[in-house]
Amino acid sequence: MMPRYLLSKRIRGLSAPAYMVICCFLVGCSQEPAAEQAELLFVHEVYPLIQEKCTACHGGDPDDIEGDFDVRSREGMLSGGASGKPALIPGNPANSLLYEAVTWANADLEMPPKENDRLSEAQVDLIHRWIASGAPWPNTIAMDSLRHLPWDYSDGIKVATSGGLSPAWTHRRYQPEDLWAFAPVKDVEVPWKAIKQREKGNPVDAFVARSLSAHKVKPAQRADRLTLIRRATFNLTGLPPTPAEVEAFLQDTQPNAFDRLVERLLDSPRYGEHWGRHWLDVVRYADSNGFANDYERPNAWRYRDYVIRAFNEDKPYNQFVLEQLAGDEIDPSNPEFLIATGFLRMGPWEHTGMSVEAETRQFFLDDVTNSVGETFLSLPLRCASCHDHKFDPIPTRDYYRVQAVFAPVQFAERKTPYLPQENIEGFEEGLFTHKNRVSDAQIALQRLVDKEVAAAKRWFAARGLPYATSKRWDKVAEAKLPPRNIGLSDEELGYKKLLQKRLQVLSREGDRYEPLSFSVFNGTPITNRNSSKRMLMPTDPGSEVQPVYILAGGSVHAPTDSVAPGVLSAVGIQEQIPAPLDVAVAQDSVVSVDNTLIHEHRDGRRLAFAEWLVDAKHPITARSIVNRIWQYHFGNGLAGNANNFGVMGKKPTHPDLLDWLATYFVENGWSIKAMHQLIMSSETYQRASEHRRIDNLRSEDPDNKLLAYFNPRRLTAEELRDAMLFVSGELNTTMGGLPVKPEINIEVALQPRHIMGSVAPAYQPSRTPAQRNRRTIYAYRYRGLPDPLLEVFNKPSADISCEQRTESSVTPQVFTLMNSQNTQDRALAMAMRLRRETGVRSAQVQRSIQLTWGRAATDAEIEVSTTYVDKMIVYHRANVPAKSSYPKEVERNMFEEMTGKPFKYTERLDVYENYVADVKSWEVDEEIRALADLAKVLFNANEFVYIY
Repeated sequence: MMPRYLLSKRIRGLSAPAYMVICCFLVGCSQEPAAEQAELLFVHEVYPLIQEKCTACHGGDPDDIEGDFDVRSREGMLSGGASGKPALIPGNPANSLLYEAVTWANADLEMPPKENDRLSEAQVDLIHRWIASGAPWPNTIAMDSLRHLPWDYSDGIKVATSGGLSPAWTHRRYQPEDLWAFAPVKDVEVPWKAIKQREKGNPVDAFVARSLSAHKVKPAQRADRLTLIRRATFNLTGLPPTPAEVEAFLQDTQPNAFDRLVERLLDSPRYGEHWGRHWLDVVRYADSNGFANDYERPNAWRYRDYVIRAFNEDKPYNQFVLEQLAGDEIDPSNPEFLIATGFLRMGPWEHTGMSVEAETRQFFLDDVTNSVGETFLSLPLRCASCHDHKFDPIPTRDYYRVQAVFAPVQFAERKTPYLPQENIEGFEEGLFTHKNRVSDAQIALQRLVDKEVAAAKRWFAARGLPYATSKRWDKVAEAKLPPRNIGLSDEELGYKKLLQKRLQVLSREGDRYEPLSFSVFNGTPITNRNSSKRMLMPTDPGSEVQPVYILAGGSVHAPTDSVAPGVLSAVGIQEQIPAPLDVAVAQDSVVSVDNTLIHEHRDGRRLAFAEWLVDAKHPITARSIVNRIWQYHFGNGLAGNANNFGVMGKKPTHPDLLDWLATYFVENGWSIKAMHQLIMSSETYQRASEHRRIDNLRSEDPDNKLLAYFNPRRLTAEELRDAMLFVSGELNTTMGGLPVKPEINIEVALQPRHIMGSVAPAYQPSRTPAQRNRRTIYAYRYRGLPDPLLEVFNKPSADISCEQRTESSVTPQVFTLMNSQNTQDRALAMAMRLRRETGVRSAQVQRSIQLTWGRAATDAEIEVSTTYVDKMIVYHRANVPAKSSYPKEVERNMFEEMTGKPFKYTERLDVYENYVADVKSWEVDEEIRALADLAKVLFNANEFVYIY
């Protein structure tokens, strides 16, 4: 039975007087709601409405309240504003100016003033009912307790109390199916009846078969063995199988041949490199900060290598989570744990002398809060920073509780000794080059400074004044100061500033040769942490923790209530999480938040939060990572948005299967490799990508949600580059270490890049082919300078988390894969490999197809390809390519920022002074160039570019 005072919300189509009479009867005149109900109404409905609609102008900034009308308290409303009249008359809505304002009954008093912000009829009714019930306004403590009481309209609409959710959010209405991620993981029985093998079969197949049977769809047959080895090898290592590996698998007739193939691939070090890249997509790994400066993160590579090691070692996922969120709290003496916390700093970040420190700090807190939500919970939390989430059960208070978990976090490049398994080769050569660049910049700058000082001395001497250094010119009071650019032309002044900025950049780069980790610590905020400088951990980190407030509109300049660290209330885990044993916390400093204890002490917050995340009963964490694993095997997750399990994300196509996999994952030690083995051993994974009813299925099930066949996919940008290096014989499989710089389009490499009023150094590739031809995961990743080869094939930006790679098909991809310098170099290398291995043309063609497509060439293919190569030999004999060389310097044109006048300078490109280039077309004969043309054709074929 619905209370009468709520029934009034449903009355529509009545005249205003009739509506008011009925509302008065139902709500105010004859029978007001009980006191507790009125307070609940205020806490759950009215107060959030006032915060959303009124506080920006009448309470956001205490020093600038419009009309002197303060809505932050009942007293403020009772006293009214500049008019001198009370805005609130408890029990009398009709005579309350507040009600008059929100109904727009008075043309001179229409609030909110914008039509788009005007209160709806239902919202106006809320204000009326609240005032009519006496306008109760509980204190903060009472409101906190009331927020945890049920608020059920009892009108047939399901609310958040269903599905095991915390009652903290029962004032919002949700459809149960929209809250699937927050509901406890179900204990699902495997539907063995759906498959013939019963308990001898794979559980994945049972769930999928049940769905197929329900839709009367028969699955595709099993893929052929050649397809399977190529699919599995790329899927687990990101590289093609070798001809020897293909032949061995085709000859292996044992029933468990594919299972043993999977085990071999999982044991390969290439596995961690490939699956580590998936994780780095999600966490937004980059080697530079981004924004205007894009300063280097010289030690970020150690986090990249940590991730690769974690996957290769099959580190339990729960431990993987703990180390990244709180490794320094678990064991600050463990270098691996300190490196792991680099996760907390993966997002773009910048702070300069022109930045507002509070805003920079808030940017980090917002960024890390949202990143934790997307990465581990598959929930974007940023929407709740300004207001209660419009779709998901995430109130603003919860958002800032989670943010408070990270309030003690400060940045630091912490001294961290290198691990035995870390690669520090190349440090000596790199440091030598770095020192030379620093020396060149210092010498050039000193010349300009000397010239400036000499002119200044002459200026002071001519006036009979003692010389003062440039740092004291502004303190000389006896005479007019010398001009700011004394002794220097406008061009020299601009160049001087550029050199000063260049030395800042080089200073950061030098840290890459120091045993430092890109990490964090808990402590007191440290001011002036400029992104151009090294941020070392202080000797005394301090114990002060910056308080966290709910920010009106998400603005750091509009703090409201302070909050204690906590978790998402809708998750509803009942266990209480204790503080770490080595953290001494007074009993009264522990705050119980939604069934979870998070301590307000400086240390231990992140570890407690991480323990909450990896609780075996947590409904989301295991679902999230299992869904990601499934996605990287099949192209799409069981839930279609790996970063969004909320209302706006795609719902699971096989919810029972997702829950069963999540349970299996936890019960099997949170092992990602065990999940690979389970999924890949299924018939579902081993199905062909062709189906006898493929046209009908593409119409009936266009997204292949039923999994009747395997979805073909195009190689990712990194897989394309790595595969070309692999088949050409150039791939250097050395693991880890400093990021390398492959060659990129020369025009892009030399283009000017802004860096805070100056120009960043030109991109210069690594000196030798062995350095350049490492796997792409080891390539230096600038946020402000993407590699055109990778970008055109949809390598995602490092600014936002990538839940899934896109597969657009655009014309530049064709030109890149056929005509780019990278493709030409790989094709020439492959041609030279072919001639080294055999001098017979038909054998060269056979070998080229075997390497690129992973299979034997047909007679027709050999004939066509041989004829093509012979024709291209004739062409290249008559067309000898012109020789070109790499530039040793580049001329820059800039404007001096203070005078606005143009100036030029020459930038030295020192790497090309001792550069070992790849073999070029003018260095080889016509046969090699013709075979390279064939290689380019094979690189562009679907059999190379796609996995079936």
